[in-house]
Amino acid sequence: MQTPEPASTQVFLCDSGNLLPMPEEHEQALRLLGPSEQARLAQYQGRRYREFLQTRLLLRQALSTTIPGAPPPEHWRISERPEQAPLVHQAVDQGWRYSLSHSRGCIAIAISNAGPCGIDLEHQRPRANLMALAEQWFHPDETEFLASLDKPDQIVAFYRLWTMKEALIKVTDSSVFSGILASTRFTACGNPETLQGVQAHSLALPKAPFSLAIVCAGKPPLDVTDGYPLETAERVRPTLTSYAIDPAPSLAQATSGRSM
Repeated sequence: MQTPEPASTQVFLCDSGNLLPMPEEHEQALRLLGPSEQARLAQYQGRRYREFLQTRLLLRQALSTTIPGAPPPEHWRISERPEQAPLVHQAVDQGWRYSLSHSRGCIAIAISNAGPCGIDLEHQRPRANLMALAEQWFHPDETEFLASLDKPDQIVAFYRLWTMKEALIKVTDSSVFSGILASTRFTACGNPETLQGVQAHSLALPKAPFSLAIVCAGKPPLDVTDGYPLETAERVRPTLTSYAIDPAPSLAQATSGRSM
């Protein structure tokens, strides 16, 4: 009998800014994509084109690296779905879940066998309507906390909460219009070992100014694989802050989070 793999969640990052400068490399990458991926890629140009293609390449490598006995990257079959993350039956059938996100050329992927997971990556930028957004989408306690901060700290705290809420939407397979965002409160926990069930984690990246958050069951990811291809990627250990989620969400049996 095969020994079950310990529950874990892995996070992978890469930059699409310098993707495939050589035409022959580009053509080789395109041949890895299935029909639905090819059709969706054809809708994009410029940065969005590079982000989509790089995300699908990174997902294939991440699955092959993470899942024991997995096929090489070129053997994964990925099916695109409207308004949802792509479906990889080969991974889901083995009990693995994944989530995707990207922002301003930076790409993030989470892969877990602890249950559904959600990841969100956002580029921090000043917003004139930041507090108005918080009042609409955040728990009243969170809005009060943001209002007490100076502007620079307020921006960082806003995106930290926003990415956790977006990750929660993905892991519960719900919608921003479901009311779950304003009714859910995230509370920082100094010792993540005390947390049970589904947790949120904010990962401070060296790739400033980006915010990255993941919602998952089990232990948080302690390090991140940064770079592509993975053979030359760097392992980094970001500063991690864990949060309790109140009320605790019930994990949907979704194959992956909603679309990026």
